[in-house]
Amino acid sequence: MSDSQEIIELFKKAAWEVDRKEFDTLELDAKISELGIDSVAMLEVIGYLEEELDVHLPDEKIARVQSLRDLSALIAEVS
Repeated sequence: MSDSQEIIELFKKAAWEVDRKEFDTLELDAKISELGIDSVAMLEVIGYLEEELDVHLPDEKIARVQSLRDLSALIAEVS
């Protein structure tokens, strides 16, 4: 299981690798929809996280993720 800070750091790395989005700081309560990452890039970010953390995030649960806190909780749930 990964802690929330690790998820934030991996998300930042994935956003840069996939979409050249750079975030100096991100909070757990950051709304993903407000980060400027389009839906296609977000799918790639999710794929990156799944690969790095060796988890599978079900599509129906990903659809409900709104914040990095939600994403972190989902990853903890499936880990």
